[in-house]
Amino acid sequence: MSIHPSASVHPAAELGDGIIIGPYAVVEAEVRLADRCRVGPFCVLKNGVQLGEGVELDVGVVLGGEPQDLKYRGEASQVIIGAGCKLREYVTVNRGTSAHGKTLVGENGLIMAYAHIAHDCRVGKGVVIANGVQMGGHVRIGDSAVVSGMTGIHQFVAIGAGAFIGGNLRVDKDIPPGIKALGNPLRWGGLNVMGWERLGYPRECLGSIETFYRILRKQGVESALAFWDIAGANNDDVSARPARELARLFREFFGECRRGLLLRGDGPGLP
Repeated sequence: MSIHPSASVHPAAELGDGIIIGPYAVVEAEVRLADRCRVGPFCVLKNGVQLGEGVELDVGVVLGGEPQDLKYRGEASQVIIGAGCKLREYVTVNRGTSAHGKTLVGENGLIMAYAHIAHDCRVGKGVVIANGVQMGGHVRIGDSAVVSGMTGIHQFVAIGAGAFIGGNLRVDKDIPPGIKALGNPLRWGGLNVMGWERLGYPRECLGSIETFYRILRKQGVESALAFWDIAGANNDDVSARPARELARLFREFFGECRRGLLLRGDGPGLP
């Protein structure tokens, strides 16, 4: 363990093995750091922060600040950062409110400089948030999604697993899994092939995913979900497993959407 003499670390903080804490960092009492975490110079970790194993914080990261929400009344809440995450310079993550109690960032994420993750957000595993992204409260981002730099995300927006969001955009609609959202105003940009690959789905699935999104556009969510239910129903063949997994992925995503969907054909994208 290495703690710089100028750092302020409360004796009640829980510190794992191999911790490095840099100059002028502040670690408050109700903070838990797992093994091999690295806290850079001038970082501030407030009460309720938990870091998983191997998390790296660059200069000036502030975790666990009070929610910027007028409904917040000082209730105890948390920020939880998953193992292997890297948070670059001056990232800020606010703790949750009574609505969820936690702001979560999943394992192996990369949050680039000056990004802000607001109260009660849930960010999945392997997500990349580029420089200067600003998120409102209660945003939900699925596994392996990518959000490009300087983009603003409206509160309560859901971004599906494997999605790609372009840079310098305003995201005020829910973005379905595995698609590209581009342009201003926001438009459908087709499937994000790399996103589906990162999620572990073979290219053979892409045609069926295209069909799903055509049905979604023309007939609505329930008809589109029924397409996957039929594809995977009562079938134990290996080829049916992606269909069953996709059915679960889509049901979980569409079950929590609140902002209105970006659909195939929205904007000057695909018909």
